[in-house]
Amino acid sequence: MPAFATLISKLVTTAAVAATALLATQAALAATPAPDAGYTWSADVLSSDFRSDTLELSGNVRVAQGPASIEAQTAKGSNVRADSSRWTFERSVRIRTEEVDLFSDLATAAIVNGQFADARIEGTPARFEQIGNGSNREVRGRAGTIEFDFDSGIVKLSDQVWFSNGKDEFRGDVVIYNVRDERVQINPGGSSNRVRGIIRPGNGAKKRNDSGGAGAAAIVEPVFKDDPLEARQDERVATDGGGA
Repeated sequence: MPAFATLISKLVTTAAVAATALLATQAALAATPAPDAGYTWSADVLSSDFRSDTLELSGNVRVAQGPASIEAQTAKGSNVRADSSRWTFERSVRIRTEEVDLFSDLATAAIVNGQFADARIEGTPARFEQIGNGSNREVRGRAGTIEFDFDSGIVKLSDQVWFSNGKDEFRGDVVIYNVRDERVQINPGGSSNRVRGIIRPGNGAKKRNDSGGAGAAAIVEPVFKDDPLEARQDERVATDGGGA
């Protein structure tokens, strides 16, 4: 009898452990989003072609997947029911995630297995801002083209790039910025143009640059209409007698 009781006890204990493991596995699966959870969209007007598997949206368009969303006035998606689809957004485009805000006139984006994969925006200029970085730095940039990888959190700016970490400013042909580890590379593959920048270690340096001193005058290109560096350059030219 004692041996039989011991055997029964072991069997009960084993069953309890197995049941606990099963419940833990089920809880973990329930907490993990389904890979084919998909995405949602809304617009004022819809036009869809089932044969070509295309979707055209217009008026206050919003395509969302989890915390990420893309807004525009018009959008067109191809292969929308396939595992991989490609979308084009136009007019007042805004791409927002928990990490970045992107603004432009035109954007293309890939959706793979119901998840945003990458986006490319173009504008005059296109704009980027980092959000939720937990610091006082206002990281932002402008360029003719900006590419964003949703999975890695890497932003690539090219074509007349202006980039700032809040106090310092940089210019280059290509800027690659990782929003998660806050590391930046400028012209990583080399370029015929040099990287230019302003470093402001304190209020004194900032005042000297704002007054149109040599530090500000050294950076004169590329030019954006609302670029603070351009505004200071215009002031210097007017002071030197070269203005209108």
